[in-house]
Amino acid sequence: MADIIQFPPVTGKGKPQLQPAPAPQPSTPGLRKILWVIVVLCWPVIRFFMVCDVLFQLLRMLVLWDTPGTHAGWGFILHYAFFCYLTWFVAYGNPDQSR
Repeated sequence: MADIIQFPPVTGKGKPQLQPAPAPQPSTPGLRKILWVIVVLCWPVIRFFMVCDVLFQLLRMLVLWDTPGTHAGWGFILHYAFFCYLTWFVAYGNPDQSR
């Protein structure tokens, strides 16, 4: 069987006072919103070039792995991280969404 928990009665002092809602502020498009719109509109082209760049960096890293002083692994990681960030920015970086 289920346990029934009796909550104490609400002792109200009358009706709650309603406060008027604040007037909405006219928002001007910020830099982040403008940048997001531009990136989303150009996303298929940007994604194609970024995939080609990440693939090139991967192949470069594999070829130059044993060459001292090239730091190809770090270059690949940075390019891949930027590609992941852009993918996240397009998918979840919408400034109009409430968080």
